[in-house]
Amino acid sequence: MSSPIRMDSTTSQMRRDMDRSQDILNIDTTDDEMDQERDLEDNGAEDEEEEMYNQTAPSLNDFRLWKPFVPKSMEQEEPVLLPDLANLRINDQPRFSTKRDGIQYFTGRAQAVNVTAKSTKLHSFHLTTELLRRSRARSKRPFDYFHFQNPSSWLHRMRSPAPSTFKTSAGAINKIVQYKDRTIVASSVVGGYPDEPEESENAYNQPGTLVAWKGLEHVVIKGHSRKHPFPKNYTVNDVAIYPTSQISDDNEEAADHIILSTGNDYKLQIWQQSEDEDGSYVQLPSPPRRGYKQAPGLQPIDITVKPGGGMFAVSGRQVILHSERPRRNGGHRSWDSVELSLTPQEGNGHRSGPMKWGCGPTGSLLFASSESCGDNSGVGYHKAFDVRRRTEYFEFDLSEDGDALAVDAFGEKAAFITVKRNDDDMIEDEDRTNAQRTLRIYDVRRMDGRRQAEVAHQVKLESSEVKCASFSPDGIYLAVGKLDGRTLVYDSRFMDELLYDFEHHGPSLVSPGNDSYGITHLEWRVLHQDRLALVTGGPDGCVRLWQPHWAPRITEQGRIIAQVNADVGYFTIGDRFQGEHELVVGDGDGAIYFFDGIGNI
Repeated sequence: MSSPIRMDSTTSQMRRDMDRSQDILNIDTTDDEMDQERDLEDNGAEDEEEEMYNQTAPSLNDFRLWKPFVPKSMEQEEPVLLPDLANLRINDQPRFSTKRDGIQYFTGRAQAVNVTAKSTKLHSFHLTTELLRRSRARSKRPFDYFHFQNPSSWLHRMRSPAPSTFKTSAGAINKIVQYKDRTIVASSVVGGYPDEPEESENAYNQPGTLVAWKGLEHVVIKGHSRKHPFPKNYTVNDVAIYPTSQISDDNEEAADHIILSTGNDYKLQIWQQSEDEDGSYVQLPSPPRRGYKQAPGLQPIDITVKPGGGMFAVSGRQVILHSERPRRNGGHRSWDSVELSLTPQEGNGHRSGPMKWGCGPTGSLLFASSESCGDNSGVGYHKAFDVRRRTEYFEFDLSEDGDALAVDAFGEKAAFITVKRNDDDMIEDEDRTNAQRTLRIYDVRRMDGRRQAEVAHQVKLESSEVKCASFSPDGIYLAVGKLDGRTLVYDSRFMDELLYDFEHHGPSLVSPGNDSYGITHLEWRVLHQDRLALVTGGPDGCVRLWQPHWAPRITEQGRIIAQVNADVGYFTIGDRFQGEHELVVGDGDGAIYFFDGIGNI
């Protein structure tokens, strides 16, 4: 009995051990499940946090949230470079630096860009050069292509600096104009004054007052002359080129310009190229003679062509404006003429004098001054005319005779030089006078004629007539050429002080019996390296070059670029790339000089 009991107790013990092990296993399983649940909960929380982070964090690919990083040096530099490069223009008129000391002049073809700005980073330099390379404002030398298309242009390089001299004109040269390979010369002649009662034939009155040159070959244009009661040739006072185009029957361009001329025969004549190859011209029908009155001192003198063509003005008793009519079906060219009243209609003591066209904001205006003609009152009239409406636009507050007139290249300023009568109520006698001349500058953009600045010359200007005046290309400097062979240069912004007094100091070459006309013509030029220069022709027979940025006493100041055998009557500087002569000079004895190969002037 004892053995089974022991067996039962052993079995019971084994069962208790198994139950305890199962409980332990269950506890471990429960712990593992709880750990797994906690792990799942933790993973879920991390996933939720990651999802929330992904939803709220900015993306590197979102360009709405991110901007490229730009160094401060580039931020400071690019606003200096890019606006200038974006505003590059080639159609603006040349402007120059306004600094008076150490002047550096710029042609205005492209605005200056400071490529050596604050940063020296290579990428900035590449950016600048790339934009400059793509810009259309780059200057190209015209002969690279033009030389092979037009042989007459590169033939200029083979010419000698020695002038080609001809004596074909009848007398002292009054005006020279160039257009491509054509050169037109107007001159005076002995006995070429207006008709007078009981005058007789003059043996020295010869043809040649209007000569046309093609290259170095010439043709005498037989105009401004008469045959009865005896042959007479009249002095040609002025000549001008009117650019145009005429289409022939085969639709080819037959003519690209006409010639306008005025003479002491009280006529305006118009000339057109002939079909001959000798360079001759044929006369076209003239506009109506309205306004050209045959009275002493009222012969037409000055001609001024409107920039761009379409019309021109002539100074006579009044200002006579001629405008071209539209042509239909290849008809002949015709003109409308209107008389613009500059002076009062009663009496004949005044006539129209210097005239200048406006440009830019004043492109539709024509400025004109009167001058005395048998009237000793010394009263003058100065007006601006609106050529579109054919009427007076406004009158300037001036009351003296006009001596000279200039308008700057931007149409913003007009300079009037006037002369006041002396104490004896007589108009000046050119050599002996105490008449006072006054220079006034107007801001014509105001369109009201009120004086902007005034300067009266008290030293030597009173004793010498002013022959010509011109603004520099930048509109800053004003040059005034005088009868005594001196040229005065002013800064139009500071009129209180004379900047330069350039003088043709050589001996006078005026022929005995002839009058001296002093500085007959002056032109502003831009030399190589963008240097500003002034070219003048004087009584010493020299065409001289002056550079305002040099000291007045420097040796090269007033350098002679051309010299002729008598006093300079007129000169013109041409564009050799258009087939023109570099310099043509006419003297007081009627000789004409062609200079080529003399360099950049």
